[in-house]
Order: sequence, then C-alpha cells, then structure tokens
Amino acid sequence: MKSQIIKSKSAQETLLIGKKIASKLKGNEIILLFGELGSGKTTLSQGLIKGLGFEGWPRSPSFVIVKEYIVKYKIQHMDFYRLDGLASLLGFGIEDYLNMDSIKIIEWPGIISALIPEDHISITLTSISEFERKIYIK
Repeated sequence: MKSQIIKSKSAQETLLIGKKIASKLKGNEIILLFGELGSGKTTLSQGLIKGLGFEGWPRSPSFVIVKEYIVKYKIQHMDFYRLDGLASLLGFGIEDYLNMDSIKIIEWPGIISALIPEDHISITLTSISEFERKIYIK
C-alpha cells in the first residue's frame, strides 16, 4: 500500500477511510494501528471490518484480546492495550495468529514488535482537535 497522509474531520469520516483501505486488501495482511487513547484506532478498525463485508457493528476486543470475523476474508481484530508483556501473548499463541491466512488488525501492537514481519501495513492516528485526525499510512 502506498504511503499517504489522510485527514479525517469526524468519526464517521474515519470509518469511511477504514472502508476505503479495506477495499484495497487482498486477504492476508497485517495492519498495525498506532495512536494514543481516543485517537480513532477502534473506529478505523470498525471501518476496515465493515468494508470487508461485516454487516453488524464490530466491537472492540479490549477484554477478549482477539475477535474473529469471517466475511470476504477471515479477520482477526486484536487489541493488546491491557497486556503488559510479550510472554502473556506467547502463551496465548500469538505466533499462530500471525501466521494464519487472514487479515490481522492489531491495536496497540508495540508489545509484539519483535514478532511482526517486515511486510505489514502501519497506520498511525493522531488527534488534531476533538474530532479531527491525521492518519499516516505506510
């Protein structure tokens, strides 16, 4: 995916940006989402998942760690915010998830940076104001 910077003026626009990114996916990507709390990572994830064909409302996997969806492609939406170390994820089988034929959307991926292959999509969301976001894709 080509590097780019996109501005979003609302949560709805961030959702639409996620859908647009989803339309370019081929089915076996790792998407890393970086940003502070409230920067729009979950909203962008919801747009990605809905853009891949999920008709319900995707929920944040903050408490279950991984939420799976099977639509156009198999999707694993992961959120590592509450975790405090790589050891807990290794026991959980994170390496198996990373090697699956699926789209992996990972919020708070810093904890597993040593395991991430070079071929991934990195998206960083930064807050400009209460509603505006800058979305860096590389």
